[in-house]
Amino acid sequence: MSKKNKRGIDKRRAKASQRNQAKRKAKSAALQRMDNVRVTSRPSIADMEAPPGFRAIGMAQSMVEYGKPLMELEGAGEDMDKVMHASMLLWNHALSVERGEITAEDTEQVVRALGQTFGLPSIEAELLRKRMVERKSYLFPEELQPKDHRIPFMFVRKEKMIEIIPFDYERMVPSGEENTSPNTGDRALIDSITKLDNIILQGGEYADYEPLLNRLKEDAERLFGEWLSDKGFPEEFWRLAECIMIYFDFVYGYVHDKVITLNSMPAELFVEFFEDFLLRKMYAEPQEYVDWPPAIKLFYQFLEEKGYLEDSAPVLNVIGGLEPAFLNIIRKQFG
Repeated sequence: MSKKNKRGIDKRRAKASQRNQAKRKAKSAALQRMDNVRVTSRPSIADMEAPPGFRAIGMAQSMVEYGKPLMELEGAGEDMDKVMHASMLLWNHALSVERGEITAEDTEQVVRALGQTFGLPSIEAELLRKRMVERKSYLFPEELQPKDHRIPFMFVRKEKMIEIIPFDYERMVPSGEENTSPNTGDRALIDSITKLDNIILQGGEYADYEPLLNRLKEDAERLFGEWLSDKGFPEEFWRLAECIMIYFDFVYGYVHDKVITLNSMPAELFVEFFEDFLLRKMYAEPQEYVDWPPAIKLFYQFLEEKGYLEDSAPVLNVIGGLEPAFLNIIRKQFG
């Protein structure tokens, strides 16, 4: 491949990645800040039986779903912290309205805060306030919510039914190099993963390796994306590299009952990742969730090719076996 063509591919890959990456990462980061406590002895989100026309949703995701109209305001979608703060303000205000505990002064403060936050005149801010009060009651009717307050889920109304389409494996055919040798960046990545594994296996605390993990996630996404391009996968599938960060968060940043690393993931934890963690921690469009099984399978193939794993086949078999059930869960959630 000529250097000119390679540069062109690199530019297209970067542009393709940037289209959705910023917003997805902002939403994920906002969820992590709001939902960083693991609650034990609870059902998974996939096991929650929602009333007809509703679906189970994590507490932090509830705030993002509720705040969708705020993201549509000009410029607001670029600042998720601002959106989440306003969502929580309006949520608490709506609760007070539902309970009949609101005062005219409270309402004026909310309208003023909305005007200042989003640059709205008072009339538009008041209309937004009313809309969001009605939205809270419509999406999350109090009488339908789980009675056990220890369960960190809510039931949200499905605003529209979505057809979930299986991942198009037939189009995902590589046309590039069959085997790409590790380059300097690849070897540095594998060294970093191995270093992280050793820290964890020796009982290191999260605070000890958090900076390493954060750098590693960025590097893994970038190098995996380059590998997808170098292998000749169609450009539309380069987006799969964006799915890797939250998987690192699950493996290395989440409390498990046993010590695990990327190369020691038991089957039951893959089940937990797909059927609970991913659905709680990642706010994505419904169809986007089908990207995660193929993305992680390809990532393990990448790790094998770069020398971290001897054989990725066991992991591919486990994920392949879970994929149909995961697809059914997504259809149940959103269809």
